[in-house]
Amino acid sequence: SADGAIEAHDLRTRSAGHVVFVDFHLVVPADMTVERAHDICDRIEAAISKEVPGARTTIHVEPEHKAKHSGIVVLS
Repeated sequence: SADGAIEAHDLRTRSAGHVVFVDFHLVVPADMTVERAHDICDRIEAAISKEVPGARTTIHVEPEHKAKHSGIVVLS
């Protein structure tokens, strides 16, 4: 679901009642268009919702040269 992205990091999950919140940073190539990055985020959100129905996902998109690179999950 994350084809085109480089990595994800700073993954955090929490729940409040029956709602699960997922947030993380997604690193993309610096020259990627906003539209393409948005499409990747839509695919990721759909995949998370399929596995965790009702999940509320927040994705912070970062260009590669500004990424913090901590708690890295390499995407392939």
